[in-house]
Amino acid sequence: MTGRAATPENASPSQDGGVPGESRFDLPESMASSCRTVSFAQGETVFREGDAGDTLYICRQGEFVVLKEMGWGQRELRRIGPGEMFGEMAPISSETRSATLRAVRPSQCLAVDERAFNDLLQKEPGFANRILALLSRRLRESDEIAGRDLLRAHQALIVSLAQLAESRDPDTGAHIFRVRDYCVSIAERLAERPEYRDTVDSAFVRNIYFVSPLHDIGKVAIPDRVLLKPGRLTDQEFRLMQSHAERGAESLRTVLGFCNHEMFQMAYRVVRHHHERYDGKGYPDGLTGEAIPLEARIMSLADTFDALISRRVYKEPFSRSEARDQILGDSGARFDPILAAIFIQELDTLAAIQKHYES
Repeated sequence: MTGRAATPENASPSQDGGVPGESRFDLPESMASSCRTVSFAQGETVFREGDAGDTLYICRQGEFVVLKEMGWGQRELRRIGPGEMFGEMAPISSETRSATLRAVRPSQCLAVDERAFNDLLQKEPGFANRILALLSRRLRESDEIAGRDLLRAHQALIVSLAQLAESRDPDTGAHIFRVRDYCVSIAERLAERPEYRDTVDSAFVRNIYFVSPLHDIGKVAIPDRVLLKPGRLTDQEFRLMQSHAERGAESLRTVLGFCNHEMFQMAYRVVRHHHERYDGKGYPDGLTGEAIPLEARIMSLADTFDALISRRVYKEPFSRSEARDQILGDSGARFDPILAAIFIQELDTLAAIQKHYES
């Protein structure tokens, strides 16, 4: 599957970096002869994420798409058209490819290896200036790169903590990963609506991808006698189970005291509010409608869908049509009606995600 969040902010600086426009370079025909011309059929892969990188590519005709592995499939980062480069640092760097490059339609590009790269630097001032500007930007971004490395470590820790919480419940299986990908699928579809384009940007999609596995982290504070009870909970036990939202949020508030990054702010909102209801009858704060953070409204829908279609000790899984009818019936009551409508549009995709993790 290829995702739909195709905005420049998705791409992080790397050997395959560059942003549309900044990477554009019209190579004179006199210099193009020193490069190898390569043609690609529609759908043909130029290189894959993780491959060794020793060549930069300049698109001459057609269009290429940059894809990044994320969750259960690939996400589109950006498109490359005539005059745009990809992998500017490859001829002078030993880094592996940070993304996959694929032809959208029959396309042609120049392949610039180390020899041609050095020739261009010496003979083409425009190319040299482009590479110099890139190197200058990389130096300015060195602190940001270190920060991203630390952020990636935090993201790995998030998944580890979420897995720890889920490991206490033998019924959940790959729940945190399914729900994560449901959230991304719903968010990407929501981003296509004009009224949400400024809110659901690439940073929103990226953040919900990383923080959604934490939604039930507060369950680590729930005793096994309640968390793992196979039968119906008593009223007291149910109130204790409900407290996981507040307990988890308290833990995230501690994290925010050390790092107030937007990713952790979103994590706090998801953890605390994913059991709120659109009609105000949820918990812990009884928020109503759009007062409930958007990411929590998305999580509520994703979490409920996965619970409905999953087998539990106390119930058999719902069929896809039964789950659809249940969610439609709760539209405007438990769920944001706009998100419920998007759920129907994305039902085939969500079912494919479930099947992917079953296999």
